[in-house]
Amino acid sequence: MPLISTALSRVRSQQPAISIEIVEDTSARLLSLLDRGRLDAAICRSRVNQRPYLYDSLNIHEEQLAVICHPGNPLVQREQVTLADLADISWIVYPANMPMRLLLEREFHEANLQFPLYPIETASAFTSISMLRHDCRSVALMSVDAAQPFCDSGMVSMLPIHLYSRSEPYELVTRKGTTLSPATCLFMKEVTLVGNLCADAAAHIESIKRGN
Repeated sequence: MPLISTALSRVRSQQPAISIEIVEDTSARLLSLLDRGRLDAAICRSRVNQRPYLYDSLNIHEEQLAVICHPGNPLVQREQVTLADLADISWIVYPANMPMRLLLEREFHEANLQFPLYPIETASAFTSISMLRHDCRSVALMSVDAAQPFCDSGMVSMLPIHLYSRSEPYELVTRKGTTLSPATCLFMKEVTLVGNLCADAAAHIESIKRGN
């Protein structure tokens, strides 16, 4: 959302007379809407579709993931948390076969741990945040971009845990062979520009961390 919000603000500053609709859903459902011509473009992962060759796509954002919880969770006070520390507690997870759910399942498998039984499944970041606010024991996997504003406001906290698997990058996706409107082209241009700026900033921060 930070990337999209910035890009849309730039679009509106250049062309204020454009009507914009933002649809938030899973990658699979967004691609379905794209297939039916209900969307001009989607920011999602085209590889969740069995026929990704139907789309033109461009990687625009490398997603970083975090495990979050209620600020009162005792694990927040630790210097380091491992997946084994979280194996026997309640998880809020993305539905089966979604990329972030598959990543979490892979993390547990490679750590020789059983995936948590009876998780709560939701694709809504806001639902996850709301549930964590009323539950001091549960944890959830979420992108850093989505979680950061809630962490900054003190609603949730990020746990000091390292995840080894890399999340698939988000793509800017359109239907192959489709004639794009000027407004869509402007949006895509700004999304690409903002995505490149974010990537450069992330690389600079990483370079500082390494002492280069």
